[in-house]
Amino acid sequence: MAWSDRRPYRAGVLFLLALLAMPGIARPWGAQAHRWINSQAFEHLPQEMAEFRRWVGVVAAYASEADRRKGIDGMEGPRHYIDIDRFPEFHQGGLSHDLDSLKAKHGHRLDVYSNGVVPWTIAGVMETLSVAMATGDLSQVILRAADLGHYVGDCHQPLHCTENYDGQLTGNDGVHLRYEIHMLDRNLDQLRPASGRAEYVEDPLETIFATIPGTWIYVDSILAADRQARKRDPTYGQEYHRIMWDKTGRYTIDQIARAACFVADLWYTAWIDAGRPDFSPSAKVEAIADLQSDLGKESLVTVQGVVTIGSGVLDNRHTKVYLQDQSGRGILLWDHRLREGISRGDLVRVEGMAKDDRGIGEIIGPSVTVLERDFPLPEPRSLATGEAKDPRWDNTLIQIRGSGVFILEDQSWTRLHLNDGSGAVVVLIRSETDIDVSRLQEGDVLAVCGVGARLEGGGDRAIMPGYADQVIVENSENTDARILEKLKALGYIY
Repeated sequence: MAWSDRRPYRAGVLFLLALLAMPGIARPWGAQAHRWINSQAFEHLPQEMAEFRRWVGVVAAYASEADRRKGIDGMEGPRHYIDIDRFPEFHQGGLSHDLDSLKAKHGHRLDVYSNGVVPWTIAGVMETLSVAMATGDLSQVILRAADLGHYVGDCHQPLHCTENYDGQLTGNDGVHLRYEIHMLDRNLDQLRPASGRAEYVEDPLETIFATIPGTWIYVDSILAADRQARKRDPTYGQEYHRIMWDKTGRYTIDQIARAACFVADLWYTAWIDAGRPDFSPSAKVEAIADLQSDLGKESLVTVQGVVTIGSGVLDNRHTKVYLQDQSGRGILLWDHRLREGISRGDLVRVEGMAKDDRGIGEIIGPSVTVLERDFPLPEPRSLATGEAKDPRWDNTLIQIRGSGVFILEDQSWTRLHLNDGSGAVVVLIRSETDIDVSRLQEGDVLAVCGVGARLEGGGDRAIMPGYADQVIVENSENTDARILEKLKALGYIY
């Protein structure tokens, strides 16, 4: 967590009630490192939990959901840390692990909840995870497993275990962000997993407290490294971060690897306590059109359909795949990592977390099974340009025809305005595609096929093609007549 997230909180809060009432995508260790921890934890699970592993994408995608909640839940911040060195008993080796006892003993001088409650948060979330497993609430299983990974990751960050969390007491102001985000994000490729399989944890709370001294011990080392690096490079540039990594990288790698192992231990423990439930894939396949009306609450869903735009076409860093089923509607499959091998025309079965992202339906962290290659594409919906701006066509394959009235180019995209007399609509061509935009001119009559999309930064809609055969200049002398005939036969142009 960033230092600015620490705010005064009212004492006397019923902690467990607040914890269990948590709703259910930002940072300590950085979002990328949190995703690494959650993803790596799956590698430590035993074979008997193999069905749980298919959710690695969605659990990783939600790894920082707990940070997002800080903006809407005033109780969330203290769940990510504990200023354990503010308790005199910690230094004497006699700190009570009972939250009520600590409140009774220190409440006259210290807001114990505001001082941080990450150990109790971890224990409480593990219990809610086990209950969700036992009751078969798979959506909650995924969300609580992701939260558990986040809090465990935070508990293994040394600056989350000290009153001097941002170096503000020693003249190291700002070290928190520099260490856990700026330095680490530059060195993510250096992370290395630990070995071993998940083990059952008899007493999670006691085990958590047993790990904290081994995390806290690195606080002074981080502050010393910051002073040395800042002396050499007071601008916090490349040299600063190189020195920081040289001084702290070894144990930082170790702490993150330990966090992933402990996450796996707690998932495994929750599963054992729940009676070893089965996580077999759902046999129920839902229609995408039905999902669109009920995306307010995030839920695990299974859909089946044909890929209309494959991975790596519109985004070469993340997975951004468009899927459409027999209901005539499409949905976006999205993941932080690039999932290769999902191609246009693939018939796929998908399981993931369905959610509404500012009015756009998405399936997050999908598990994708290819059932058949080169499956017939769904028939695109032919629309007037003015109709194509309707939000109902978001993610769905549509086709339009009109005159180009405006062209704007940028490094990452080309934006056309197409109009057939019913009103102009934007055609957005991303630079990642193989579409040759150099041949497009204002005044051309174009036939365009693509998915309906919302433009970033506002509520306006566009049509977004992904392939060269989806943007045809009808009045160009360079257009092969045979291609035009083929596209007419497919229904792309008329």
